[in-house]
Amino acid sequence: MKKNYINKFYSRLIGIILIVFIISNFVPVPYQIMEPGIAAELSPMIKVKNGYDNQGEFLLTAVSTRRAMAWDYFYLTLFSPDDRELTSIADQLPENMDMNEYIDLMAELMEESKLQAQAVAFRQAGYNVQVTGEGAEVVEVMKEGSAYNNLKKGDLITAVDGKKVEMAADAVNIIKNRNIGDTVEIKVIRNEKELIFNLKTLELEGNEGNPSIGVLISSKGLEYEIPGEVNFKTDNIIGPSAGSVFTMEIYNQLIPEDITGGRKIAGTGTISLDGEIGRIDGVKYKIMAAKEVGVDLFIVPEENYETAAEYADGLELLKVKTISDIISHLEKDLKL
Repeated sequence: MKKNYINKFYSRLIGIILIVFIISNFVPVPYQIMEPGIAAELSPMIKVKNGYDNQGEFLLTAVSTRRAMAWDYFYLTLFSPDDRELTSIADQLPENMDMNEYIDLMAELMEESKLQAQAVAFRQAGYNVQVTGEGAEVVEVMKEGSAYNNLKKGDLITAVDGKKVEMAADAVNIIKNRNIGDTVEIKVIRNEKELIFNLKTLELEGNEGNPSIGVLISSKGLEYEIPGEVNFKTDNIIGPSAGSVFTMEIYNQLIPEDITGGRKIAGTGTISLDGEIGRIDGVKYKIMAAKEVGVDLFIVPEENYETAAEYADGLELLKVKTISDIISHLEKDLKL
């Protein structure tokens, strides 16, 4: 009798454990996991028509995100491993925007990043490039931002801190390169009138560490003339953070000498039309991804250098502010 009781007890215990296992591994929680993503060679993804082939490689690095399950939540909360972290899905999304809208916005910024990379690369290679746009249109104004009760939906941003804005990425890159608490001058067109606002950059919830004025924007009236053809196959990669390495891969295919010197060079950073390289998120995971595939050099925006250095562990870092900084450094290496 006692033996039967013990058998039933263990059977029930095993059943409970199986149920808990299933729940913890298959039931999602309102968080996502950030971890190292890919470090992929760009030459198969980017082809300049009639461009040069090279021995060395520029690599794109990315952060991987996936929906967290209950088990992930318990494990990461308890042990806090260095190569993964939990972030609230709600905190990642701008106010009044669902996930699909956010993905569409990131895809749009990716397309602008490709355009900017082409324009900068062709200019650096000595070609004449024409890029024009009307500015960055305000799509949404967030209540927590400094733009609230100042900017309005439909305003057209034409300049930030005196720098001309022709596309949304221009405004994003200029503001992201400011410090939190800085005041930025925003010039807009509203009902055919020019208005100027001085707004303080803030750290908004879900966008920690990044200066923002609290607006969502999109490009308006964008047109460009580039004297060449570049084909991209970037699949499901979205966002603007690969702009600097896109630029370098295109530039390297436009010039006869391989500027990499035969090395594997990874990197990250947004690119603006004037060649400035801006800060990005998740740099430590991009460093980890690069180290995993054994790159020789990692290009990092100046604003991300301190964090990158904490995780480099012997990986050579190149701290840069502009695309010219990268080219000058690599050209110098070729002459040594």
